[in-house]
Amino acid sequence: MAKAWKYLAAGAAALFVAEWKLSDIAIKPRQQLDTKEKCAEELKLSGIDPEDVEKNWNRQDFTLKSRYGYRLRCTLIPKNPEVRHTDGRTRVAVIVHGHGENRCSSMKYAKVFRDLGFETIIYDQRNHGASDKALTTMGRREADDLATVCAWARRRFGKSCLLGTHGESMGAATVMLHSAMDHNLAFVVEDCGYSSLKRQLAYVMKTRYHLPPALLLYPSMGMAWLRTGVRFSQVEPAEAVARSGDTPMLFIHGDADTYVPFFMLDENYNAKRIGARRKVVFPGAAHAMSLLSDPERYRNEIEAFLKDNHIL
Repeated sequence: MAKAWKYLAAGAAALFVAEWKLSDIAIKPRQQLDTKEKCAEELKLSGIDPEDVEKNWNRQDFTLKSRYGYRLRCTLIPKNPEVRHTDGRTRVAVIVHGHGENRCSSMKYAKVFRDLGFETIIYDQRNHGASDKALTTMGRREADDLATVCAWARRRFGKSCLLGTHGESMGAATVMLHSAMDHNLAFVVEDCGYSSLKRQLAYVMKTRYHLPPALLLYPSMGMAWLRTGVRFSQVEPAEAVARSGDTPMLFIHGDADTYVPFFMLDENYNAKRIGARRKVVFPGAAHAMSLLSDPERYRNEIEAFLKDNHIL
């Protein structure tokens, strides 16, 4: 009997460690290097000249304090001075990066909006880049941080500014969750965001890690809840889209995405029942690679969406 109890205790301990490690994948992501050299390399891959960024973008770094007490490191990128809007209104875009990324990965999207005459804000999400460490919640508390950044933007540029958001992957989940909180947004662009965190985790667990979701998913989500205070089963971006009011929304996904499954594009798109919506598919594009797969088309799709909704 004593041996049986030892085996049970050892098995329970092993399961605890396994669930802890699995929850780490979500809430403590492996970070991309946040260095000037790494950022310059990524800019070049995106077709952006790092010297032009340094000399002409006039970036302004600033710090915001989240409602949870940690600091968010942010950068304001002024609009391209050659672009003029005849109505005199200020246009602002807030760009939200994905899981394990940082502000640098947002620069390629910032260029699109900067060249369209937007004041653009990029920032490191909690637990990423130069922002303070606080366990990642896959969009739930990150949406509150996005609300903090948007509030700053409205203070800076006035309540009448045309303010919209753009997010990639987990950042897309963040902007969708935030869309239910802020019905004064001029637009939302979500690029390859998951419609349901629970089903996204099950998909990744099965396809990437070859682990049985039926056995491990709920215990690992329970561990994440104990560690973060957030129930991952309640992180449902598509449900938030259904509560986004009439905010115009653009949904983008590559049909070769093997991380966030392509079928989630339709789930997000179909959840949008009120207001303008558009769905754009990039053939052959892998996860978060739509812009890099066809930069000109990506920019044109953004511009057309904004013009159709009287933002440009």
